[in-house]
Amino acid sequence: MIELPVVESSKNTSRKPEWLRVKLPVGQTYANVRRIVDVNKLHTICESGNCPNMGECWGTGTATFMILGNVCTRSCTFCAVATGCPMNMIRMNPAG
Repeated sequence: MIELPVVESSKNTSRKPEWLRVKLPVGQTYANVRRIVDVNKLHTICESGNCPNMGECWGTGTATFMILGNVCTRSCTFCAVATGCPMNMIRMNPAG
């Protein structure tokens, strides 16, 4: 087993720049989008992909949803969405 060096934290750790910080989702528009997604049991790429910009998008009233459920047929390396064949596609084309 390889031993990794231990890095001691210094008290002078630099803070993240303001533009790099993700703002928490707030506001009535965000709450409305959240309610619509929850009530209708929609799968959004925002949630399934653990998107860090979800609060920003939902705060402006925008949400991107997945029409075949929470499984994607693509395998993007930057995304956290499960990859595979959505069950809805299997039901639509049982021979396939």
